[in-house]
Amino acid sequence: MVDRITISTYNKIADFYKSRHNTGNFWKKEYGEFERNLQGKTILDAGCGFGRDSKHFVEQGLSVVGIDASIGMLRLARKNVPEAKFICMDMLKPAFKSDSFDGVWCCASLLHVRRKQARTVLNAFRKILKQRGILFVSVKESRGERYKTYPDRTKRFFSYYSKSGLKKLVESADFKIVSLRRRDDELDDAWLTVLARK
Repeated sequence: MVDRITISTYNKIADFYKSRHNTGNFWKKEYGEFERNLQGKTILDAGCGFGRDSKHFVEQGLSVVGIDASIGMLRLARKNVPEAKFICMDMLKPAFKSDSFDGVWCCASLLHVRRKQARTVLNAFRKILKQRGILFVSVKESRGERYKTYPDRTKRFFSYYSKSGLKKLVESADFKIVSLRRRDDELDDAWLTVLARK
């Protein structure tokens, strides 16, 4: 499952995190590409946090289910996006039937899963995606796995990837890559994003 220390941190900082990250403008280009490749209207927002991305997709007329392991984040998501359905659930074991979703949006979430478990998550996503379903994943570019300690002394676990490593991971789960990009973040490590099709 997503690291317990990380879940505890997100429970503690949910309101503060929302105040710092309550804009989807950074992912505007990725939203558009995901939507253009979507062949249907049902979306799983995996690691939905406080519902920022779910809100965007609901506003585009899509049907959204969000899952997260942090009850603190889900409390905010349910308040912010009443039109979506939010469930406390582990990404490693998403309890949905096969072929349930047209798309899975996994933004800044897989990076909290240990690398040895990442393929299990992607295999689960593939199972619950419909045929030709689309998957978006974003992770941080670097090497290794480690806890990052923040000024408030909370910790979060991160798994980092190279561009080639992310490509290999996604393809190992039998996805076909549509796009794979690197983009800078002025405040932190660069992001790697991948869009792939079942």
